[in-house]
Amino acid sequence: EEYVGSTQGVFQFELSGDGGGTWYIDLKTKGGSAGFGKPPVTADVVMSMSSADFVKMFT
Repeated sequence: EEYVGSTQGVFQFELSGDGGGTWYIDLKTKGGSAGFGKPPVTADVVMSMSSADFVKMFT
């Protein structure tokens, strides 16, 4: 809840390569959510990158 309240954004990731696809993190809707596919609401930010770059970015 703390991150949802302070972030207020929906992020969509378009990943290519192994494990790729469309993923999202919703830090705007109460309770927040994350999953595979397009977010249930319009994304505020869409990032396109390889799955390898995504792993480097978040680890």
